[in-house]
Amino acid sequence: MAYSVIGGPALGFDLARLPGGHQVARVLRAALAAGPEDLERLADCHPGAGVREEWRRACAGPATETPSMSTALPLAGSALQDAAAGETALLRRLETSLLGDAHALDRLLRRDLLDWTWLHSGAVAVQDPTASLAADVLADAAASAYLRDQLSDDLRRAMAGPFVRAAVVDGDEPAVGLPDVDQRLATLGGADLATRESWRAVVDRLRMHTAQWAPAMHQATWALSLAERLRLACDAQLAAVIAFRCADFDAHDAAYGVWNAWSGVVQASTVSDLLPADDAAVLLRPWLAVYDGS
Repeated sequence: MAYSVIGGPALGFDLARLPGGHQVARVLRAALAAGPEDLERLADCHPGAGVREEWRRACAGPATETPSMSTALPLAGSALQDAAAGETALLRRLETSLLGDAHALDRLLRRDLLDWTWLHSGAVAVQDPTASLAADVLADAAASAYLRDQLSDDLRRAMAGPFVRAAVVDGDEPAVGLPDVDQRLATLGGADLATRESWRAVVDRLRMHTAQWAPAMHQATWALSLAERLRLACDAQLAAVIAFRCADFDAHDAAYGVWNAWSGVVQASTVSDLLPADDAAVLLRPWLAVYDGS
């Protein structure tokens, strides 16, 4: 599956289950927020084509071996028939199999997040040279975190080094500039054990209503598209990944409903002024159940 700005919740689902997903989210947020001066700073830290080629070769194997959800789902059907052992295998696949891959992440960064840096002439499109170098630096840092559990520590640090030296990220606060969203990001990010257990219990209790979630998310995404807020919504979902990690939720929580519930809350909060009340109620239901007891 290709990652895209419009598919922020799906991207977040993958990142919420990856050990370095929150770090990927920080790099992607930097790409979303980058202006010309930021791109120049990033480009100035480019390690050179030779070094990048060595990194590319080192990442080629892990990038193609990342388990995908498309291969896991057919296996899931048979696993469900294997009682306890099969169920354990299925649960593990749901925690680790991804919707996208490292190549999809690279394309998202270059083509979607930095779409404004491409020069078009008819059917031909070429990226601005400075932006192309900056994209390399961002892509290397994102890949080093995306493949965190498959690369050596030395390689990961080397790939992330140019991005760190560029210093285009001021801090780690997952704020996006929308009061409702930022308040919820801060609240979830500070979750303690009791609050995490409450989220898990609410998600289990509301599982019978999950069929309502997808249509409500579709309506929210449609409204965001009409309002030209897709980049803002994508940023909010990436910030939600960071808050999810700050709250000490893990891949198991993400795979079994907590991420979808939380992602829906963030999506609804990003477009609360345009979302029909019924759809907003569906997406905000977990939040109200955890924090308001309703």
